[in-house]
Amino acid sequence: MLDSDFDLIDFRGTSDEELAVMAKSDKSAANAVALRFLRLICIKAELYAGSDIDSDDLRQEGLLGLLSAIASFDPSRGVKFSTFAETCIVNRMFSFLSKARKTSSESLDDAIKEQLSEDETPESIYINKEFYSEFFKYIASVLSEKELKVFNMCIQGSSYKEVAEKLGMSVKAVDNAMQRARRKIRDLPEELQL
Repeated sequence: MLDSDFDLIDFRGTSDEELAVMAKSDKSAANAVALRFLRLICIKAELYAGSDIDSDDLRQEGLLGLLSAIASFDPSRGVKFSTFAETCIVNRMFSFLSKARKTSSESLDDAIKEQLSEDETPESIYINKEFYSEFFKYIASVLSEKELKVFNMCIQGSSYKEVAEKLGMSVKAVDNAMQRARRKIRDLPEELQL
């Protein structure tokens, strides 16, 4: 069983801007922000991935970009968080792509050192990756096998029709599975309080 720090709280009535401010100090709010932006991250990763760059690496970079957006978001500037977050996510991915292609002939150690910014240490990157790894394991624990397959394919940018074809289901069954998955994730705190 995973630590209760990964419990999700229902933030449906909270704006992205309010949630981003809360996420600076509240892991549950950070989880909610990640859920809201996960589809965008997955779509961008698939879009920018190529034969030389894995989309998993880009998704991780996108999550790090989202964490950076949360840390540096200032609502007094009058910018929507969604716009700011997307910019941070895409910039992080492009930076990774540029460095990965530039350093393809360099050693792996040199590439890793160059990629780290002043604020990022190997420890902080590891902690962030561990945090989101546990977060997604937690989500997987509440979904059925079919719901999890559908959920993963949809958040990676597949249409309901594509998912239905790959899994041998009807489009309506895919829609139903996604609705159940959303409901389970949204209602998770109530289930944990029983």
